[in-house]
Amino acid sequence: MQVIDNDSFSSGAFSAPSCRGRELASLGAGALGERFYSWRASCGRLYVCSIFSAEEAALIAAFADAAVIGVVRDGASRRPACVFASDALATAAGRRLKADARRLGVTEWHVRFCAGDRDLTRRFARALLS
Repeated sequence: MQVIDNDSFSSGAFSAPSCRGRELASLGAGALGERFYSWRASCGRLYVCSIFSAEEAALIAAFADAAVIGVVRDGASRRPACVFASDALATAAGRRLKADARRLGVTEWHVRFCAGDRDLTRRFARALLS
């Protein structure tokens, strides 16, 4: 797990991300508006993610080739707290990863699917951190 919220987690923390997130305007009026979110990296690239609740970690662990952002939601505000590969939740260390995410205040998982791209999580974390 790469921690990107140094206010909440001191061990191995990185500097706060410079990216911006927002709801998708095209889905704002519909029922799907709460299921998708976009993150814009400092390079300008837009990443659209599916939103899952923190309680859906077991479902996310079954996803292959997905990057997961642990997101802290406070009212309408959202901020990324950590990034990891979805299959990390299925490992023995997955329980510790979920506990660390809870300590960071993660309330949502934002999942970016990208079949066949094993480097997506590293690039995604770098984009959120740059």
